[in-house]
Amino acid sequence: MITVSRRSYIEATSPEEVFAALADPTQIGTLMPRFEKVELLNYNEEARTARMVTHMAMGGIFGTIRCEGDLTWVEPSEIVFKVETPVPVETRWILTSETGGTDLFATMSLDLAPMLGPMVAFVPKQLVSDILAGELESALKTVSENSSRQRLQSRAIAA
Repeated sequence: MITVSRRSYIEATSPEEVFAALADPTQIGTLMPRFEKVELLNYNEEARTARMVTHMAMGGIFGTIRCEGDLTWVEPSEIVFKVETPVPVETRWILTSETGGTDLFATMSLDLAPMLGPMVAFVPKQLVSDILAGELESALKTVSENSSRQRLQSRAIAA
């Protein structure tokens, strides 16, 4: 199992505003650079769950991988996307109110063993960790930008 975490502070934005930017189904495909396509199969706002498919560009012999999983959320503090096949991946976003803004803690865990079997021993774990870290850092930047844009739109509408 490879796990990477990153933290970001989003100034002058509430957890509710960050949550809205992060949970927007029309924008979720823009979060991770490798997402080529995102489909919502089943969305149940009342149960706070969704079945979602991502098509991720992996490059090389892997091409694009279709990952189907469950998106769950506890508004406005947590969002989790969990995939079991073809490779177990869990991405968790935790939002906490901080003085003057929001602390956003993101964790991505990846288990290559089910897909690679004993060959997983030859995977350069640091390289994979670096790739995951880059994905999370890009996503955090996008969330911050989307949150700021949403905050400005909300204030313009209220004015």
